Amino acid sequence: MDIDEYYRVKTDDIFQEGWHVDQHAGHFLFFHYLRLSPSYELARKDSKGELSSEEKRKLPKDFKKVQETFALLGDVQNTLYRYWWQKNGYQIFGVQSDYPTVDVISVLPDRTKPDIEKIKGEVTNYLMEMSSRTNQTPSILVSIPIKKQMKYDLWAVKECLKLYKNIGKEKIKKIKPKISLQGKRLNVQALVRGMGLLMFKMANPGLENWRLGVYAKLSPSYSSVLDGKAPRQTRDSREAEDRVLMGKITSRSLQKYCYIAENAARGKFPCDTKVETSFFDYESLNKVYDTTTKWEAKEIERLKN
Repeated sequence: MDIDEYYRVKTDDIFQEGWHVDQHAGHFLFFHYLRLSPSYELARKDSKGELSSEEKRKLPKDFKKVQETFALLGDVQNTLYRYWWQKNGYQIFGVQSDYPTVDVISVLPDRTKPDIEKIKGEVTNYLMEMSSRTNQTPSILVSIPIKKQMKYDLWAVKECLKLYKNIGKEKIKKIKPKISLQGKRLNVQALVRGMGLLMFKMANPGLENWRLGVYAKLSPSYSSVLDGKAPRQTRDSREAEDRVLMGKITSRSLQKYCYIAENAARGKFPCDTKVETSFFDYESLNKVYDTTTKWEAKEIERLKN
């Protein structure tokens, strides 16, 4: 098992027979944004029967959706991403199917004297085996010469794939996972910055927005010229203006990433659509997060030893 201080514990060695999933950094970020969602924390407490009367009274109207997401993805506190992925990765984000593979059907030691019956048998056995697999795509049978220089042959195979790429598309039934990542492209760097912003806010709920923005490096223009540790009194009007602008950027970003955390609790990630959010009690969220990170550090040390 490879230990990685940033990703905590790697998961690329985890496989589940009969299932297929495309692992993505978005799944890792999904997991961490769930940790930052007050609605998801309420669902966790609800699952243990620990909601107070006040908390029950203030639940968002669509809390049932959060409960449904929690039922699928489970507790994200006091666990490692690896453990969470082992439990949920394939079952929730994957599909139950045999992933199409490249297979060697037969080998021709001498193409001038092929063993027709042997080849026939191998092709027949292969096709019978394929018929029992699920979610298979069309295939092409090609003859690839075995030689030292493979550059041209690889190019030729790619050209064949391009030529027949549209065959049978309409016949392929797409199986959808229970939860999918939103959008075609994820801005991983922006999501990491947003996660950092929420964590800074949790650790320093009373800190001025412009300072939070500097620490979270939200803006290349203002984060580099402003000092987050500077005294309250500004040096000049330029610095005062920069602080105001940095504060506005931070305020908008806080709202955006709060929405992303709360939409994650409803099974949508990354999504910054406006949603009824639970109250962000940053101090309480930080206590839960602090307990989790301490547990996580101990668990990683245990794994290392």
